[in-house]
Amino acid sequence: MRFSPILSVLAVMGTALAATVNNNVTPAVYSGDGEEPIVLTSQSGCGSVGPLGPGHYKWYIVVSCNPGSSYTCQATDASGCVPGDAKHIGSMEVDDPNDTFQVAFKRNTNTLPFVCPSVGQIRCEANFNDNYDGPNYSLRVF
Repeated sequence: MRFSPILSVLAVMGTALAATVNNNVTPAVYSGDGEEPIVLTSQSGCGSVGPLGPGHYKWYIVVSCNPGSSYTCQATDASGCVPGDAKHIGSMEVDDPNDTFQVAFKRNTNTLPFVCPSVGQIRCEANFNDNYDGPNYSLRVF
């Protein structure tokens, strides 16, 4: 019983940290370069943002991350939980939010591992082959 107050404090800290990690995705996705964010009325499952909309080749989300930690940028199916069909994705890219330096890049994939840069924030981007593929996909970083 002597350790009960300490365990209570640790439990509260753990819950707060978990909430911070799970809420690192902004409630908006962006399409194209420099366009206004498109606020979605719903989020997909499994921590994904989407489904994305039609009419654009490029879609991205901006998330915070812990510098030096490993993450994955992923284009999922519309449900947000299953990796999307890579044959519709020309490339995946991770860069800084201002698009001034590239962190990771790969063609014809739905999943892109990366290490968080020192700025502590990245842009997870999917470049689709067709500008109407977006509604079949969501984006997430985990």
